[in-house]
Amino acid sequence: MKHLAAMLAACALIAGSSQAGQFGTGFAVNSDGVFVTCHHVVKNSAHVVVHTPTGPLAARVIAVDRDNDLAILHVQGWNGRYLGLKSAETLDYASSITVAGFPDPTVLGRKPKVTMGRVNALSGVRDDPRLIQISAPVQPGNSGGPVVSDTGQVVGVVAAGLDSMDRMENGGYVPQAVNYAVKTDLIIALLNRHGIRRATFGTKTTGDTRQVRRVVSSIALVEGVSAGERSSLIPARNNQASAHPQRQLRPVSTAPAPRHGPWIFVNSHARKLMTSEVHNLPTEVLWRARNEIYLRHGYIFATERGRRFAQSFAGNYRPVTTSVETIKTRLNEAEIHNLRLIASFEQNG
Repeated sequence: MKHLAAMLAACALIAGSSQAGQFGTGFAVNSDGVFVTCHHVVKNSAHVVVHTPTGPLAARVIAVDRDNDLAILHVQGWNGRYLGLKSAETLDYASSITVAGFPDPTVLGRKPKVTMGRVNALSGVRDDPRLIQISAPVQPGNSGGPVVSDTGQVVGVVAAGLDSMDRMENGGYVPQAVNYAVKTDLIIALLNRHGIRRATFGTKTTGDTRQVRRVVSSIALVEGVSAGERSSLIPARNNQASAHPQRQLRPVSTAPAPRHGPWIFVNSHARKLMTSEVHNLPTEVLWRARNEIYLRHGYIFATERGRRFAQSFAGNYRPVTTSVETIKTRLNEAEIHNLRLIASFEQNG
């Protein structure tokens, strides 16, 4: 099991595995076959296969955010449904949610599974603001699956669960359905940075079988295959899948991603942001994008919200001054432009 960069050892990521690779869940966000999943599902994979009801499809990694455990795939030939995205800031305590995915497919089977639950907390381990805590049961293989609100829109991506053995050994208790999802705001930011369009519509899911079926029709089992191996779910006698494995399964691309910290714009100190990158961002993401510019210069935040934000950057934050005026004297042309651009959308939001 892998770990999110900002999480403690007590919070283990949820990933299925086989001798050949690792399994997870992905979901489509538009009609072009663009999928979202967790980065740890495809990490270190030579090939990525998406298993659909009509057969396996090759997938290509087109963007990653390692620090927030997100990956964007392009699935050639996808003809399924897709889901809209909505800011997780619209959630509240006890909001009802639906989770769909492929838990432990080598044992539980390759058919999708659906669980229901509630939002237990609006943050993660040690109040990590990037995550929400959910009560819906999830297992290895659910990683990358959508957490859908009662509006039918995705508000999170299943990523982690509290490590039962660690908590028993170090806390003296067995956690009960303590699971975490990465907030959709970080997905929206990643898609915007790469100019990828996304759906925004929503439909009712709570108690509506037809709409739950839409969610199920928008997900697929994702398999990251190790170098020198082949998919463990494709029979060797399947000539269509095995006759030309190198042509069918493309290698994972090495798209650039932030190396440290949960950045919204990892290089906003070095380039001017475009309006198209900012105009659709939720208010919370705009706030983070603005304040990460100040954070780079060592600004010491006065509010509890700001201090929690700074703590999420761990060793990449060097507190220097409480003076905004001092920080302003250190800003370069690109940073000044970006602050003004972000602030203009915050004011209009």
